[in-house]
Amino acid sequence: MIKKLLKRAGIGFVTGIAVCAVITAITSDGTQVAPAFASAVGSPKWAVLIQLLLAGLCGAISMGGTVLYDVDRLPLSLGTLFHCLLCVIPFAGLALLLHWVEGIGGALIFAGVQIAAFFIIWLILFLLYRKQIRELNAIQNKNFCQTEEKGS
Repeated sequence: MIKKLLKRAGIGFVTGIAVCAVITAITSDGTQVAPAFASAVGSPKWAVLIQLLLAGLCGAISMGGTVLYDVDRLPLSLGTLFHCLLCVIPFAGLALLLHWVEGIGGALIFAGVQIAAFFIIWLILFLLYRKQIRELNAIQNKNFCQTEEKGS
């Protein structure tokens, strides 16, 4: 389990850095970090490095959190809730810290958008899995009925 956690966290770290680069490209005015964050750090170069490392850490937490789905004793609904919180809370905090959003209200909106996206992905997967389970049950019932007919 630890090996799987570390592997996923490593992938998440790289993904977090990539997501940070995309967010920065979309939201920036040509600078690599928010001016308020750069001035708080004191050096634009250090601000960029800190931003990338924190985004990587946030990605590692989010991706590493997927091991929750492998815990057999944890109900899927609780695993999903915990994973959602592991994704949303650090990322909203990061957005606030790095001045990607302004104030708590901006962070809450940011978190709301993430929760909505998480829910949409969950709903799509739920519907897909439900359809697959119904198809498997139909195949199993068909095979069971054929076996009973041969046995009669």
